Amino acid sequence: MRPVLRQLLIGPVVLALLLAGPAAAGTITVGLALTPGALKVRAVPVTVPAGQVSLPVTVADGRGQGNGWTLKIAGPAHVTVLSIRARCAAKSTCTLPASVAGPSGASVLRAAKGSGMGVIDLVVTLSAPTRSAISFTVS
Repeated sequence: MRPVLRQLLIGPVVLALLLAGPAAAGTITVGLALTPGALKVRAVPVTVPAGQVSLPVTVADGRGQGNGWTLKIAGPAHVTVLSIRARCAAKSTCTLPASVAGPSGASVLRAAKGSGMGVIDLVVTLSAPTRSAISFTVS
C-alpha cells in the first residue's frame, strides 16, 4: 500500500514544482535615488564669561557637493577665536575642513571647497574681555 501512496503523492508534487518554476522567473527593476541633505550647525547659544572658554560646535554638511561653508559667530565684535579643533563625529565618514583663511571678524572658520563634508565635531576656544552672549550660524 505504501508504494501506491508514494506514487499518488509524487505526481502532484512534481506537477506543482513544474508549474511554479515559471512564476519565479522574470525581471525585477529596482530604482535608487539619493536625496541630498542640508547644511546645519548645532551649538547651544551661550554667554561667554570674561576670559577664555572652549565650546563644542557640530557642523553637518550632507549636501554632497563639497562647496565648502562658513561658520560664523553672532555676538559682540570683541569676541576673539583663539583656536579650533576638528574631528569626524562618531559613526560619520567626513572630510575635515581645510581652512581658507584664519578667523576674522564674525567668520570663525571657512571650509574650503572639497572639504568639510559629513558630520564634524569642533571645539572652538574663544576669548572675551567681558561677558558676551553668542551663537553660531553656518552658511
